[in-house]
Amino acid sequence: MHFLKRSSLLFTVLLFCGIFLSAEEYVSELEAEPSQTSSDSEYEVDLGQVYTYLEKPVAEQKIIITKEEIEKSHSENLTSLLQSQGMQILSYGAYGLESKPSIRGFTDETVRVVIDGVCVNNAQYGTFDFSSINLNQIEKIEIVKGGFTEGISDEGSVGGTIYITTKKQDVKKHFSSDTSAKTYFNPAWPVDTLSQKLTFSSPAGENSFFKTSAALTLAQNRFLYKSDSNQYVYQDNSQVWDTDLSAAFTHFYGAGSSVTVSDALYAGNKYCPGVEHNTNIGLQKDYDNRFTINLLNPAIGNAFRLENNFAYLTNIRFYDADSESSSHFVNTITWTTYLTYFASDFIKESAGFTFDGVFLESTDDGKVNQFNWTLKSTTKFFFNEIFSLSLPLAVKFQGENFAFVPKLGLKTSFASGDFNLALYRMVQFPNMDDLYWSGAGAVGNPDLDVENGWGGEISFNSKLPFLPLSICIFSNYYDNKIKWGYSDGIWTSQNVASAFYAGVDLDIEKSFFNDILYFRFSGEYLYNRLLNKNDPYTYGKRIMWTPDFVASLVIRLNLEKWQASLETSYMGKRYISNLNISYMKPYVLMNASASFKANEWLTPYVRIENLLFQDYEAVENYPMPLTSVTLGCSIKKDW
Repeated sequence: MHFLKRSSLLFTVLLFCGIFLSAEEYVSELEAEPSQTSSDSEYEVDLGQVYTYLEKPVAEQKIIITKEEIEKSHSENLTSLLQSQGMQILSYGAYGLESKPSIRGFTDETVRVVIDGVCVNNAQYGTFDFSSINLNQIEKIEIVKGGFTEGISDEGSVGGTIYITTKKQDVKKHFSSDTSAKTYFNPAWPVDTLSQKLTFSSPAGENSFFKTSAALTLAQNRFLYKSDSNQYVYQDNSQVWDTDLSAAFTHFYGAGSSVTVSDALYAGNKYCPGVEHNTNIGLQKDYDNRFTINLLNPAIGNAFRLENNFAYLTNIRFYDADSESSSHFVNTITWTTYLTYFASDFIKESAGFTFDGVFLESTDDGKVNQFNWTLKSTTKFFFNEIFSLSLPLAVKFQGENFAFVPKLGLKTSFASGDFNLALYRMVQFPNMDDLYWSGAGAVGNPDLDVENGWGGEISFNSKLPFLPLSICIFSNYYDNKIKWGYSDGIWTSQNVASAFYAGVDLDIEKSFFNDILYFRFSGEYLYNRLLNKNDPYTYGKRIMWTPDFVASLVIRLNLEKWQASLETSYMGKRYISNLNISYMKPYVLMNASASFKANEWLTPYVRIENLLFQDYEAVENYPMPLTSVTLGCSIKKDW
């Protein structure tokens, strides 16, 4: 309790700290009517004169998933959605159980997740629980592969960054509901998973808006799978229930300036049976809270855009297996401020500052405080209509660890398409478990160095309507990778691994007949080799769990009232250890969905996952479901 009080007090003090200034690009000026009043609303909305600044990327490659695509997929959660987009997901079971994204062979903390400008990776073990965010709350997802990140809100990562932007408040009153029921065709549990998601937003007065959402999912996860003995059996003891609640209040003032206060709470009760033959039932309880304050000043002197994000993140986890329990309390205070400045048509400048204070109290790590700092600036030069250059520079601090992260991007634009070249340094600091873990016969190493490496990529984005593709060739060398193993007879974390990566990303997106028919293909070939000469058994071998090829194909039919889609994903061969002796076989997953717009507000839908009845595992010995069918109904109403 004293720990939480101290964390809350420090957060309050930071809230009133000074502001570090920085700079961006002024693109357009939007002038709203002096008074915008809905005939059905009792509120008047007067936003005054609103300025909009749009960031113009130079050499950054992005995969963008819009809210329309999310809605049309009828995916259960973020894990299912990203997997259908061709991303490798290391899943340890069905709904609610651990799942980790992998980008270009990198996973865990090397893939950063940023929600509304705030990095939400857990400081203790580096990952983010994809179950803890409601898909109905997402406006847009942007996936940046590799370590090149021009944005100021995060200094970049190693494998890639997943930027999630949540929906903003509507000017009118808005209500939405999504109700669904899933079956795995288990006679004992014909209805396995029930889910209810609700959102509501409304004006809350002059120039003020309120938004709230709630979701509840009850999953038995008694799915059918094929066991090692070649028998079809139903999973047991894998139940999950979870819920999330969120609320946000936004007030506009001045020339489009705004303040937003929001809070998101997640609670989950999850039985984790572990590997197929494990007889122990592990109970995991998660309680996460994300409190944020956003201050946006988009038009200071009609030339600056200033944004401040203050966040207080709480991650609480309890484990209970065989009467052995452990508890982990992580409180993180984050302050991110960045400013963009339109200097001229030739140069654009932006800079930012991020502070993280982490306060950990863990059964295995003890009581530890950690403070992280990042200073970053991005300068963009637009020489003419053809050539532009981007130069992001970041300085990072974590305790005694220090890293300088330079990046360089060059873009050439022609009528046929854009050619991009990016060179960057890759840096990842150790997480707190790597540094301080002490338990189960393992000990962390507080003297770990920073993981680091260099990367480069060259890409082409076609502008030709008959050739709608984007292709990227990339290469990375990574050193000082943290690996757990024996050192002087002690199982501990060490900077011993290094590897070389190379590959090709390909994306093709095309619509036909006025968007009636749509298809999107994504594929990635990945080559990597371990280069630790001190380990002759793994030198020159492929990194475990990394597939040689990943691909996905989405085909969607959009009619006036009907919509149907088919999602196919392929996962290539993956070795189960760095010795490269045994591997997991490739698999193909096919999902299908269809919906019917009954009227302006009612849309029933059906979604079938694993349509081919594919027997597969994302991680060795962790069973994954065979075919499931979900029936649902979404409601949307504006007034």
